[in-house]
Parts: sequence; structure tokens; C-alpha cells
Amino acid sequence: MTSIFILGSVVFLFAFTFFKIAAFKKVNPEQSWKKLFVVTLIDYLILIFGTLGTGILFNTIYSIAHN
Repeated sequence: MTSIFILGSVVFLFAFTFFKIAAFKKVNPEQSWKKLFVVTLIDYLILIFGTLGTGILFNTIYSIAHN
């Protein structure tokens, strides 16, 4: 059961890294870093809730399947 959360955290790190690489490619030097920070924060929150939701869903399915 713990391996599901470990796998979720690895997927989270890869997805967050790819989001940030894409965001840095789109930022011009004259654009505001404040805007990039807001996008980073929103991406971070979306990925956290997605990871937690997926982990809870998989644990629920796993528990139901083994009862």
C-alpha cells in the first residue's frame, strides 16, 4: 500500500519538473517572475491534490478488491 504513494510521489516529481521546464521556456526576460511564481504555485497545488486523490482512489480500489 505504501508503494502506491511512493509511485505517486515519483510521478508528481516528474510531472512538476516537466511543467516547470515548459514554463521557463515560455518566460521572456522582460516578463514578471511574479507571474511565473503564481503559475508555479497553481501547478504545485493541482499536482498535490491530483496525487493525493489518485493515491486515495487506488487504495480504496485495492481495499475493496481484497475484501
